[in-house]
Amino acid sequence: MKTRVSILRRGFTLVELITAMAITSILVLAIMQLTNQGIALWKIVQQDVSTAASSRVALQIMSRDMESFQMAGGNNKYQWMYAKINSDTSGAPKSLPIPKSAQCVFFACAPDRNPSVSSSSSLRSNYRDARAHNMETQGDVNTIGYRLMYRDQILNLPGREGDETTFPLFSLYRQVISPRETYEQLLGKENMEQAYVPYEEKEEENFLCENIVELSIIFTIQYPKGDADAKTGRASYETVTVPVISSRKGGSGRHLAVYGDRIEANGQVYENARIQSANLAITVLTEEGVALAEQVRRGRRRAPKPADFFARYTRSFSRLVALPQPL
Repeated sequence: MKTRVSILRRGFTLVELITAMAITSILVLAIMQLTNQGIALWKIVQQDVSTAASSRVALQIMSRDMESFQMAGGNNKYQWMYAKINSDTSGAPKSLPIPKSAQCVFFACAPDRNPSVSSSSSLRSNYRDARAHNMETQGDVNTIGYRLMYRDQILNLPGREGDETTFPLFSLYRQVISPRETYEQLLGKENMEQAYVPYEEKEEENFLCENIVELSIIFTIQYPKGDADAKTGRASYETVTVPVISSRKGGSGRHLAVYGDRIEANGQVYENARIQSANLAITVLTEEGVALAEQVRRGRRRAPKPADFFARYTRSFSRLVALPQPL
């Protein structure tokens, strides 16, 4: 007897389809969430790399300048360096102001003191004049000045609230004054700060690095304690850390002036003192922070609280630099 086997073919039930779709949806959502987290992490890493690059440029150049700091020792009353709070924050958004930051001017041997050649015919002419001017230079000591500004680098204009025609950035400016002008106008002055005032108008022409919103400097000063020992002729020394530059509340009026025979810092006078080191610290905006600041400036977005903004959209970096002793 021949047996016939019938094979029944049937589809998925509705319950099975719903279950499969639910599992698939959960897997897709999980994959999308992991992908979004990966993209967000990649953006954070990219921004950190970008801000770290900006900080390295600024810190490396400023460290190199301070490592070649020049001053004459001995009992002279000439001023060789000054640093103070930069109170000029004009142009920055009122809702996101530049923190109080350092302005620092000093003498150093800058390796890039010669002017560079530009594609502009007027600047090429200026280059030739400057080169001829430096042919009979007196020594190789330059004056170097640092200051933070908020300007449009292309149009060379300060930022203004609601202005759609400019795109200003928080930027660090570095001015290098030629050895000849330094010798003729700035060296051997008891008030170097006053002598430098005419050169402040030229600072906006000397852009160095963008997206830097804060520059602070803390000096370590060494000074003799009491009179020298009668037998050995040697004096004992003490060191003091002077946060002459600070963006914190109450930092206004902080000032450092280095003379050949003393250092004046925040109202204190240290006779026959010398600067041992300087702790340079800068705060850099991330690319997301730059975009947010621009939207706030144009009135397209409500300004966040400054404390929240700087906590989320900035990174801080520092470097300790040993300064050479006077000649």
